[in-house]
Amino acid sequence: MSDNAVQAFCDRKFGMFIHWGLYALPGGRYKGKTMDCIGEWFQSYFRMPNEEYAKFASKFNPVNFNADEWIRKAADAGIKYIVFTTKHHDGFCMYDTKVSDYNIVKMTPFGRDPLRELAEACRKYNVRLGVYYSHHLDWHEPDGGDPGTELGLNCGSMSWGNDWDFPDRSKKDFSRYFYGKVIPQVTELLTNYGEICELWCDCPMNIKPEFSRALRDLVKKLQPDCMINARIGNGCNDFQGLGDNQLLHSKSTLPIESPGTLNNTWGFKYDDHDWKPAAKVIEQLVSLTEKNANYLLNVGPNALGEFTPETDRIFSEIAEWMHGKEDAIFATRPTPFPQELDFAYCTRKGNQLNFFLRKTPSELKLDGILNRVVRADVEFQQNGETVTLKLPNLSGRTLPLISLEFDGEPRIRQELMPQNGTLLLSATSARIVEGKEARNSEGIEVDEAAIVHEVTNHAKIDRDGTLCDWNNPSDTLEWEISFPEGGNYALSAITQTRWKKQPWSGDRSLTLNWNDQTVCVEELLPETNFPSPYFTKKQSPVGVLHVPAGGRGKLVLQSPEIRSEDAGKINLNSIQISRI
Repeated sequence: MSDNAVQAFCDRKFGMFIHWGLYALPGGRYKGKTMDCIGEWFQSYFRMPNEEYAKFASKFNPVNFNADEWIRKAADAGIKYIVFTTKHHDGFCMYDTKVSDYNIVKMTPFGRDPLRELAEACRKYNVRLGVYYSHHLDWHEPDGGDPGTELGLNCGSMSWGNDWDFPDRSKKDFSRYFYGKVIPQVTELLTNYGEICELWCDCPMNIKPEFSRALRDLVKKLQPDCMINARIGNGCNDFQGLGDNQLLHSKSTLPIESPGTLNNTWGFKYDDHDWKPAAKVIEQLVSLTEKNANYLLNVGPNALGEFTPETDRIFSEIAEWMHGKEDAIFATRPTPFPQELDFAYCTRKGNQLNFFLRKTPSELKLDGILNRVVRADVEFQQNGETVTLKLPNLSGRTLPLISLEFDGEPRIRQELMPQNGTLLLSATSARIVEGKEARNSEGIEVDEAAIVHEVTNHAKIDRDGTLCDWNNPSDTLEWEISFPEGGNYALSAITQTRWKKQPWSGDRSLTLNWNDQTVCVEELLPETNFPSPYFTKKQSPVGVLHVPAGGRGKLVLQSPEIRSEDAGKINLNSIQISRI
């Protein structure tokens, strides 16, 4: 993998995922029932035999499909690449494959190859083409991947493999499926459609390393610069991946991508009307951009080959917002500040800093600025390392943009300090110190020598940048911080669940020490609830620090008591310090 390919991936920033297949025809409805899970899992949800599911093909005729229209709408909204589902877990191929007749060209009245038409439209609009291919699960094949129930069920109710048509796992020979279908079909995809920027695999589950490596070797032989996502399994990827609809909470040093939905499903569903506002989609894009991550935003076209009216509206509003802001998004570098700013998302390009304002006060103050501002979109004053910005009335606008140009590449002091009176301390910016006391799963104390081998409950960083497994009372987090301005500062903890339906619990104590001061709280009592469809996120007050101007010191966080299993599963998002 060349450095140029990795940088090109990072520069793209904004992609469009397209989940489209036979499952769009029933749209989540079957025999008077409506599925409450993601639409592309229709066959597994209803445990529909292959013979019956295949009958949808004779009715699948997306006569309104227009690849040019799809890609034009995407390009207008700033999309730089697409990832199209060439084969999902149902095994039905949405391109002209010679390996299996189970495909859109041979089995449907439509009889066309949408992937070829999308490839042509991508070239026209300078959008890169990527492909999704389910390399492990394939419900149509008797030898498709099937981890059984050892790894649980998807969404708590759906089988991963096809155990309704092919219940006897002992008869399944995955290698026969892999080398008979996966390898030749991926060969087709990387040979017949021009340059492929990304291969998106899914649900590796218990796939063996030999198969992940064989697939990677094939990709790099055919298209060395094709980027592979983490769901190929067994560390054979080129970039990291967040979970579905998972966001980052601090900068990533590695190339990473977040796949997200416009409503609650990936494949089209008639009854899912929980659409995100365009402003929310824009905020997620900019938040990921400043943290060095790509946003892969999904659309689920219907059975006629159309985007839903809500999809069109959201993309139109993104396009309107994006106009004039492209240079502050694409091919930018992440925020140079050592922490997330509570008042803005920040990107850098060349000598310019771009601030997408989350708050619009009349004045903003930036500290730790080490070189000279030579131009700004607003009135400014620089005094030493402090830059004060005078803002016009920008209220009511979605993330308004202001840019500052410096006399060289912007240099920011890498000390953690409040900016405009607030400091957000992420877990990734802390030093995690593992305590000597640990408890096993039964709550019995174990000695220090047993920690590495017997206990896995030391705090660590989750892939989204939050602190997880935070259930050892002796573990601490440490930050070195400074305060350019003295005064009273309120401390609060922002915590969140790790997955969608996990219960939130504040049944733990927190202690924060800074120099000779200690503040503590016996129980996390939420003062603010953050709306999120993916996890529960809350902010709880902890106490107040009294800080002299120019004060410096080490802030140490500990959770001396964790009184329930649920409390031990809660992730720490950040510690917020705000000048009162």
